[in-house]
Amino acid sequence: MTLLYIFLAIIAYFLWRIYRQKEEEKELVNNEKRDVEWEQENKKKFKDYPHLYNKLEGNWLEVFAGYAENNTPLLKLASMLYLQTSVRIDVSEGDLKWIDLWNLTEELLEHLEKYHEGSATEHQIAVCTYWQIAAEAMDELIENSPKKNVSDSGKIYAPIDGDKINNKPYTNINNILTLFPKKSKHPDEEIKFTDEDGNFPRGSNGSKIIQSRINA
Repeated sequence: MTLLYIFLAIIAYFLWRIYRQKEEEKELVNNEKRDVEWEQENKKKFKDYPHLYNKLEGNWLEVFAGYAENNTPLLKLASMLYLQTSVRIDVSEGDLKWIDLWNLTEELLEHLEKYHEGSATEHQIAVCTYWQIAAEAMDELIENSPKKNVSDSGKIYAPIDGDKINNKPYTNINNILTLFPKKSKHPDEEIKFTDEDGNFPRGSNGSKIIQSRINA
């Protein structure tokens, strides 16, 4: 009798293993099906942003695409991301580099419009994403600076070492160019973000075209 119980237990175990294997296979198929459906839905959702889909950090494409679809002026939004952190940087080399970095952004936007594929909205979403991440990084530098000051209103500001801007995520501005293929009329040389000595960011006067659109 004992052997019969053991035999029945072994059969029950193998039947359970077969059942679990089939259930896991069904679950895997269902997960793959959901993944495919999710991918198709997102491709449809972001069909107007083919150069940015799956290429931006986090969910910033969804965030800024939402702003664009609600007719939020993305140029002004990018400018605000720059300005709201700019006022927290005390007079320093970092302050001057921060200004040059924005001026280069204006140059970049004009350059993308003339010489790279992609819609103006795509270009602006890429720039907004860059400035969102750059501003967050700069805010963290300010908050953690041993030289930070606190105003009577509670605003924290600090001078910033220019060398801090020579690193990521600030230097990632160059990555925006890689998102958008060159047009046939693109100049032989790509726009540069460093000067002849390799210093980043190079000096810039910005773009009057972009400035006029921001101020419109």
